[in-house]
Amino acid sequence: MMVLMMALALPAVADPVRVPGTDVSLEPPPGFSLSESYPGFQNAEQKASIMVTQMPAPVAEVMKAMNKEALATRGMTLLSSNPETVGGREALLLHVSQTAGGAEFLKWMLVTGNPKTSVMVVGTFPKGSGEAVGAAIRKSVLTAVMGAAEASDPFEGLLFRITPTQGLKIANRVSNMLILTETGKSGTLGPAEPVYIVGSSISPSVIGELKAFSEARARKTEQIQDLANLSGREIKLGGLAAYELLADAKDVKSGTPVRLYQVIAPSDAGGYFIVQGLVGMDRAAVVVPEFRRVTESFRTVD
Repeated sequence: MMVLMMALALPAVADPVRVPGTDVSLEPPPGFSLSESYPGFQNAEQKASIMVTQMPAPVAEVMKAMNKEALATRGMTLLSSNPETVGGREALLLHVSQTAGGAEFLKWMLVTGNPKTSVMVVGTFPKGSGEAVGAAIRKSVLTAVMGAAEASDPFEGLLFRITPTQGLKIANRVSNMLILTETGKSGTLGPAEPVYIVGSSISPSVIGELKAFSEARARKTEQIQDLANLSGREIKLGGLAAYELLADAKDVKSGTPVRLYQVIAPSDAGGYFIVQGLVGMDRAAVVVPEFRRVTESFRTVD
């Protein structure tokens, strides 16, 4: 009887849940449910989230980049960084702070993986949430395990569908974004090789005038610089009002002239869908129509 009473007094242990679109599972904190906007979990009442990003990059390289200086360029202040062993793999656990929308948030960030794939699990919560919330998120992040049944459907959990073409095939998925290339294989691309990325924003955004928002978003594209010769038009993306933009630019690393193709459509959920295609200028006349063919197949799902 004493043993039974002690067992009943113990807190319930959450079962591991696979995060859709990944082969990662973890035990979410009490009150967290799967998010419909990104791979991970959320607690709307606490304004807290746990986001899982799986990417085709050696984990050693990703860990090396998780330093004070690199985090500062993304508006984060490093509070602590410690090695861990999670799911039998080497991992790095970071504690950082970040201000967004005038409010300060804390994050527990776990980086783990293998020589081919990296996983980043980021638990975010308001600084004023209290120690219990932060402790529960930290505990959950440390339960992340790679090797759960991998999703055979690259669209699992996404809010949209597209149809690849002979010239553009699905190569990879990173968070809520699909990446298409000519070969359909992941790996490092040359600055002039075509790449097509389609996805949805993670959090609600104030878009305002769509043309202005689209041009501002294009200028934030990390891979390019010296944006020029912008032109655009209003179109429909899966029945949604959208803005298509074309521009000349240069690859940041090599200076190679490239053509940017972008489409943005506000979503009913308060965020937006985004399409971006990049290709070397010498092939733009042939590849941009291929970008448009994939975009024309875009459709939303419930």
